[in-house]
Amino acid sequence: MSGSIFGIAVTGLNSAKAALETTSHNIGNVNTQGYTRQSTTQKASDPLFEGYGFVGTGVNLTGVNRVYDQFTEKQLRDVNAKVASLDAQTQYLQDLDNLMADSTAGISSVLQGFFSSIQTLNSQPSSTAARQSVLSQAQALAGRFAAIGGRVEELRQGMAIQVNSSVESINAFSGEIASINRQIATLQQGNGRLPNDLLDRRDVLVQKLNELVKTDVVVQDDGSYSIFIGQGQALVLGDQAGKMVMERVNPDDPDAVSVGISIPNVSGTITIDPSRMGGGKLEGIMQVLGTDVRRIQTDLGRMAVELSDAFNRQHALGYDLDGLPATDALFFNDLTAERTAAEATGISPDRQAFFMRQALDKFGVALSEPSKIAASSGLQATHVGDPVAGKPSIASIWQVANMHQSATPALDTNKTLGEVLGQATPAVSSLNLRYDPSASMPYSISPVPAGLSVTAVKLSTTQSGVYEFTVQSGNDKVNISFKPEGSSTTVQNITLGQRTPGTLAAQNNANMLEMGKLQTKPLLRPTPTASSNLIPPLTGSATTNLQAFYGQMVSYIGNRANVSDVALTAQQASQQQVMLNREEISGVNLDEEAANLIRYQQAYQASSRVIQVAQDMFKNLLELR
Repeated sequence: MSGSIFGIAVTGLNSAKAALETTSHNIGNVNTQGYTRQSTTQKASDPLFEGYGFVGTGVNLTGVNRVYDQFTEKQLRDVNAKVASLDAQTQYLQDLDNLMADSTAGISSVLQGFFSSIQTLNSQPSSTAARQSVLSQAQALAGRFAAIGGRVEELRQGMAIQVNSSVESINAFSGEIASINRQIATLQQGNGRLPNDLLDRRDVLVQKLNELVKTDVVVQDDGSYSIFIGQGQALVLGDQAGKMVMERVNPDDPDAVSVGISIPNVSGTITIDPSRMGGGKLEGIMQVLGTDVRRIQTDLGRMAVELSDAFNRQHALGYDLDGLPATDALFFNDLTAERTAAEATGISPDRQAFFMRQALDKFGVALSEPSKIAASSGLQATHVGDPVAGKPSIASIWQVANMHQSATPALDTNKTLGEVLGQATPAVSSLNLRYDPSASMPYSISPVPAGLSVTAVKLSTTQSGVYEFTVQSGNDKVNISFKPEGSSTTVQNITLGQRTPGTLAAQNNANMLEMGKLQTKPLLRPTPTASSNLIPPLTGSATTNLQAFYGQMVSYIGNRANVSDVALTAQQASQQQVMLNREEISGVNLDEEAANLIRYQQAYQASSRVIQVAQDMFKNLLELR
């Protein structure tokens, strides 16, 4: 029958019918996400030799195939992963930027208010109301640190929840892909005859998977996909799917989030490096979480640490309203333990971030009684004799605190002048400031007590009319500043030493003036740009004041958000182009399909006409007498 005219016509009918069904299927799925246009392939049947030559036997339908370009599909997977990663980064970086740059919620305004209250107290150091205002503003500053730190922590916890959600979605997609792999391997008929609609469904799942984490796809001989992520970790192998997990297993930071994968037939979990994921929403979240959020929290902690430390150091050198030394009266909570732990040699960035978060949480005002604010200087100057009405007189004398300079306590001292003078051999209780109007530098310390070293007195380069010198014993260094008034034509001797407890210290604001200078004094070292360290080494000098450092934090996160947004826009343009390329190759064109309907309909009608002609021929033959 296959070589007969009827058989030839039937093969034509079957071929045209299959083509019509395929075209109808294309039209029906014109709006189906991820659908790939299908087409039929056919070839001429093997001919029969009839003596006079070979006679055709019709047409064989060889397959129904997807119009599919593997390279374009891979391009789409890659660009989808990049867009998803950048989109997640942009979203969270903009959230951070909005938080840090908010003029009402940021730190700059309340920091300014705190130092403004200090200036007010400087003008009326004995005012209880002014002292209470300083405490209130300090509490507002600590509250703002807590508020912004809490909001960043909320963002960090929210991102951790998103990581876990992404991991669960990845597991769901990988399990479904493994299931489809099993169906495809069962249904395939060899010679590339695969269930096209299942292939489309699997490709859609793979594209969705790439929006979460970038994958590398390898097609196996049985038509199944093997899918790898990260540094080659297998997520899907045939009909077996690995399982991703969110973990908190970092010994340096118990709160840090990481992701791992359990590979089929392999025990244990392999941690995936976020920087090697290559793309996807999960990578974007992990990058912001592990880089930007960690840096912002560390920098906020550093600000709290340096503000607390510098203020406490200077405060400890003053006297309170009752004329008593404030040696043990902390103004802010002591964060020395957290700072020391974060600065330990060889410590990891995760550990540094952990201790700075602890410092940020602990930051607060330790002082509660306004009268205990040590506004007055702990030093005093008196004339040995008074030949010319006590001139020159020392209008103000104070000790300038040593800022933090070493992780070793023995090298990081901030002793009072009285404590250092006690280390002389023998111990002394005061220094003699000699005034000689005939000398080029009229002031000098003479004699210098044995066991101590004293630098030459010199004019300050930053304060008009102020003289400075340093007294040192071993690693203990004391910086003294004083401002004289008046002059004399005769040599004068002035005794410098610790203020006698209980004297009228309330009328003195020298120590509070020095605390006010901390607003513009460089207290912080620049944050390292390398990811291997978040705490700068103490070998460098502090170059940035508190306001400028916070401005740098705002600028950093703003630049990161802008760079991410620009990159996202560029990748979205690439994504659009790749999608258009895919549509040109694999998309359904209704005009083309309509033309195909007419063409295949005519082919079907022509084959039907062949059957009719053959039927008429046989009928005529049978009617012959």
